[in-house]
Amino acid sequence: MGVDKPGLVKLKCAVKNYDWGKVGEKSSVSRLYANNSRAEVDADSPYAEFWMGTHDSGPSYAAVPNGDSEERRDNGFKRENSNSVSLKDWIDRNPAVLGDRVLEKWGPNLPFLFKVLSVAKALSIQAHPDKELAVILHKQQPGVYKDDNHKPEMALALTEFEALCGFIGLE
Repeated sequence: MGVDKPGLVKLKCAVKNYDWGKVGEKSSVSRLYANNSRAEVDADSPYAEFWMGTHDSGPSYAAVPNGDSEERRDNGFKRENSNSVSLKDWIDRNPAVLGDRVLEKWGPNLPFLFKVLSVAKALSIQAHPDKELAVILHKQQPGVYKDDNHKPEMALALTEFEALCGFIGLE
């Protein structure tokens, strides 16, 4: 199987419609998603999160050339349509795009999920265990802890935003 030439890759990303998101066109996420996917914005739906990554609950898809070979079309890759392949599968084919340090530590797995949030009301309190505890909790309670990854977070506010964090000390 041939390998795609790494370079600029167009992604089609996922959207999450949680009730705390801003509604319709008021949401930056809805506008970003509409521009990315060419989908219509539902004026009555909340648009909370725009996901770019390989998470099973909302994977991104990489555009592939229209002249894709039959071999690659039928090789079992997860596809949104005949002109795209899941970002996870694309990275599996092109692991060098992650760089040596990421490949050494995580293999051909994208070690983060990039999100854009559009928040209209307070989110629930969230507790994110470290990687070691996340593995244990996922095995014990997979319905609550959906995966075995830790969830380090960083926020960059593009508009006015209020947040509370650090209810307990690091000790």
